[in-house]
Amino acid sequence: MKKLLIGCLSLLILASCADEKKENDVEKELTFSIKEIEKRLDDCDPEVGECTFISLSYPVAENGEGQAKIINRSIEKYIQNLIDFQDEESTKTPEVLADNFISNYKETAKDFPEYELPWEASLMGKVAYRSPSVISMEFNSDMFTGGAHGYRSRNFLNFDPKTGEKLKAEDLFTNNFVDFVEKDFRRKKKIPEGENINSTGYFFENDEFHLPINIGFTKDKIILHYNAYEIAPYSAGQFEMIYPKSEISEYLRSTEDSL
Repeated sequence: MKKLLIGCLSLLILASCADEKKENDVEKELTFSIKEIEKRLDDCDPEVGECTFISLSYPVAENGEGQAKIINRSIEKYIQNLIDFQDEESTKTPEVLADNFISNYKETAKDFPEYELPWEASLMGKVAYRSPSVISMEFNSDMFTGGAHGYRSRNFLNFDPKTGEKLKAEDLFTNNFVDFVEKDFRRKKKIPEGENINSTGYFFENDEFHLPINIGFTKDKIILHYNAYEIAPYSAGQFEMIYPKSEISEYLRSTEDSL
């Protein structure tokens, strides 16, 4: 009887340890939720009429083994550069940025009583793709703070799931990917091979083709997106090239992201 009790007790301890291990594994798993912040001037309604407002919706990393803090810091820095690009040295939370956006409009309206154009800022972010080698986030934004026109952009941030650090193009693609894309760009934009890449009105830095700042991943595609002003005047708008992963798998450094 005593041996039976000892055996049952051992089984209970093993089961308890197994359950604890499962709970710890869940706690360490990197997850994401969506955070939303919205501020409006005098409780105005953007759907009804002119309204100064800011609306932010973006992913927030949780749990993990330290990656979440690094990822969230990068996302908040991106939002700060988008909303408050004139003050890059300070660090402000999205909540503070939203409050400042409304306060700055009030100051402008106070200093210039004839100023009547409302300011608008909206950001929608999501996790577009996730694999063991990359977490790709997409952000779509619209900004207007006066001037002749607003500014619309599409941005991507790519992270290493193991470390939380941002990934660069060279971390994602082999060296000859740039040559492949340049040839395709020249063909689509009718720029003869051998001619200066800026010969038809583009303004690539140092007259050399480069990949866009914003490169996004989806389940089956790679998106290369140039925002307005990046390689051409605002009037030229945005430009992007989309490639099925199956067509460029040879240029991907990770086979986990190939089809």
